[in-house]
Amino acid sequence: MLAGVLTAGLVAAPAVALPASATTTSPAPDSTGAGASISSDEAVQAAAEPAAEGTEKISILSFNDFHGALSEEYSGTLFSHTVDGYRTAFEAANGEGSTLLTAAGDLIGASASVSNVQQDEPTLEIMNQLGLAASAAGNHEFDKGLDDLTGRVSDIADFNFLAANFVDPETQEPVITDHEIFEVDGVDVAVIGAVPNNLYATTTGSGLQGNEVIDLVEAVNGVAEEIEAAGTADVIVASYHDGASGNGDLATEVENSEVFDSIVNGTDESVDVIFNGHTHQTYNYETTAGETERPVVQAGQSGNLLAAVELTIDAETKEVVDYDSELIERTPTPMTEAPNPAFDPEAMDTLVSDSTETVQAVYETEKAAVAEFEELKNTVIGEMDSSITTDYQTRIEESGEWRAGGTRRQETTLGNWVANALKDRISLSNPEVDLGVTNSGGLRAELLVDQLTGGGKFPNKAADMVGKVSLGEILDLAPFGNTLTYFDIPGSSIKQVLEENWQKGAKTLHLGWSEELTWTYDESRPQDDKVTGIWISGEPVDQDEMYTIGTLSFLADDSWVGTENSAPDGYEGFATGQENKVDLGIMDNQALQEYVQAETAASGDIRPDFAKKAVEVQNATGTAQPGENLTLTLGNLELDSDGAGDATSVSVVFQPTEGEAVEVGTVEVAADGESADLSTLQAPETTGVGELVMTVAYDDQYETTTEVRSALTIGTDVPEDFSDNQPGSVYYAPVRWMQAAGVTTGYADGTYRKAAEVTRGESVAFLQRYLAPDYTTDPAEAVFPDVPSGAPHFTPIAWAADDSDGTPVSEGYTDGRFRPGQDVTRAEFVTFLYRAVDPEGFTAPEVSVFPDVPSSGSYYEAISWAAAEGLVNGYKGGEYRPYDPISRGEVAKVMYQYDLTDND
Repeated sequence: MLAGVLTAGLVAAPAVALPASATTTSPAPDSTGAGASISSDEAVQAAAEPAAEGTEKISILSFNDFHGALSEEYSGTLFSHTVDGYRTAFEAANGEGSTLLTAAGDLIGASASVSNVQQDEPTLEIMNQLGLAASAAGNHEFDKGLDDLTGRVSDIADFNFLAANFVDPETQEPVITDHEIFEVDGVDVAVIGAVPNNLYATTTGSGLQGNEVIDLVEAVNGVAEEIEAAGTADVIVASYHDGASGNGDLATEVENSEVFDSIVNGTDESVDVIFNGHTHQTYNYETTAGETERPVVQAGQSGNLLAAVELTIDAETKEVVDYDSELIERTPTPMTEAPNPAFDPEAMDTLVSDSTETVQAVYETEKAAVAEFEELKNTVIGEMDSSITTDYQTRIEESGEWRAGGTRRQETTLGNWVANALKDRISLSNPEVDLGVTNSGGLRAELLVDQLTGGGKFPNKAADMVGKVSLGEILDLAPFGNTLTYFDIPGSSIKQVLEENWQKGAKTLHLGWSEELTWTYDESRPQDDKVTGIWISGEPVDQDEMYTIGTLSFLADDSWVGTENSAPDGYEGFATGQENKVDLGIMDNQALQEYVQAETAASGDIRPDFAKKAVEVQNATGTAQPGENLTLTLGNLELDSDGAGDATSVSVVFQPTEGEAVEVGTVEVAADGESADLSTLQAPETTGVGELVMTVAYDDQYETTTEVRSALTIGTDVPEDFSDNQPGSVYYAPVRWMQAAGVTTGYADGTYRKAAEVTRGESVAFLQRYLAPDYTTDPAEAVFPDVPSGAPHFTPIAWAADDSDGTPVSEGYTDGRFRPGQDVTRAEFVTFLYRAVDPEGFTAPEVSVFPDVPSSGSYYEAISWAAAEGLVNGYKGGEYRPYDPISRGEVAKVMYQYDLTDND
């Protein structure tokens, strides 16, 4: 029932996570510096100062990234109190209508639950009541699609959303309004809006396809130049939904961001005021445009601050002669007195009753919205054994503030838990889904046993709610309304996605994965080559195999492909080779709700999994002599989520590809240590290809263990590994076996080239070296006219044609030639192997294992035998594809599997 109510109350529309620099609550403003601010009372006092003789004053107000910030503590009303208190004081001193209220985007979308459950309609109504004149369109205004913005939203809003750089690709005309001109106490003020350049990467693009995002500064400049030439405005305001990535000194922020550099230094000199948004930062910079100073301001987020730029205007020329800009803190929340401070509703009523009619109207709207939300939010949907969180504590230690998603660059219990939930729910529709995955920026709240996230304030739960999971907590965790989606991608794309956690060599993001995925990496390796192994349910990932991924519509979006737009959060791999995408239309918060209910019903509660999915493996040589000390070091062993324990020990065994595991030993991990040095352990007195399996033990309440793998070949005669044979790949052990067994020496550059196709000559050479390494033939006895004496692979080809032991491996073609340079197909290779080993007693089944291998075909018996022996598998769709070329990696895998089967 709750799921149905929730689905009806929320907008089933995909949305996105905020950029990596975004936060959910603004930091406490500094008393000095870029983020300096004043209280609302101080602002009211300052606003009462009238203009000097011969001048007049107007004030342009702005806020950004409001994100439907309505709450049970009436944050929307408190923001309106700030706006209207300042506005009333300023207009009393400078004339009625001398202020203009604007916004720099993301008024709605990714909203707090009170607004979210009502499709942001209360927020839009409050903006109408506040008299909002215009807002730049932010990325989240497009979350429900262009039609929703230009239809439902615009029908409710008494103001326009502006975007000069969102254009029709053919006409280059703006798709929505690019600017508006307002008369502010006799001064004509133009407001130009712009969306971020990476709009398509920060929203799902529903209904946006076919349109174009041009550079935001170039677009604003084009409009500003037209306004200036026409003389239609006295003052020009640029409202950019983008900005600095931090709030340090101006020079640093300009250096750190090309976009911000362009905004500050590239915006046309005719623009008098610049407002920013999108990055949720707090700054008030004084910049220079030519010989004129102008402000560049961003007011945090969620209505925590209001930007006020007071312009002094020459009364005759209407030119700006001076300005003063301030960041005004939102009116404080009325609280009861110590020792038990809490929100004081009676004081709130008093505050509102003493305020303007505007504030009173906003209060009534917000109270109605809260009342509707209250009916749902406290509903208990499950039990919780332990907190499930991001690494938010690390984020707070680093920056002094909480942010949704924590640092976003590390693995967390909450990210992995959400990925499990997505996979679980999608599996009900498609049981073949292999993995669930979510982005860290989409985790908008923590799941705490005894507290609520509260935008980083962490208020205590009511006594009867401790250990409970409420519907409101799930709504706060997943406010975007993404839909559940699944699709197929090759293993190589999974590796690409994991590599894309690093940008320009630095770790910037970390996806949450379901429990089936484990992977290793080495930070010291170059960009795009840091991932050293990937496993799904303990099996190495095949780079060419297709895997089914269950995720959010945000990460599944591929509308950016073929455009100049960026992939969602920069993860291009999800669209690389993507096939068979299905959007289930089920919202993420509904899926999480159902997962909580199902887990509670099955196990009694939900709980975190403290096992690491990703562990750093350093100094892995891949080879060792018997008794030689290992060089391996494990790093990043511990999670920073609440409740995660310390790693205490690492137990190591060597698992050869053939035979039983051999114990290597155990090392203790230093207290609070993140790494384990295994150099005190020796390789066992054995030889062969295999892997180290390392079990990390932790001291948390669940006695968690993490399993880490690293390829290792032990032996005195084993050559150095091929440089392109990736440990952790499904082909690693087969190729290593081929090398160790002398079946191949690879290429002169030290590579094996697993993806390369195999010729007929090469394929029989592999088989002859393995099955008949001592075979010799008379060089004068050329069997095929196109394989003369001395030709490459002369001896293996002669062996293939030798019928002295029965049926030859190959008699060549009807024209008498062997065609050694021609690619061998998947059907031909297993036929060569079948004839070479000549298995006894095999009878092909009457019905084919593969739909594309008919029983009447010449390769039917060989392919059926290979399938029965477990040497080959079909593709994701079940077909064998007999006429496709076979790769060198696939040849190694077939031969290696036969060797294991034959030895068994």
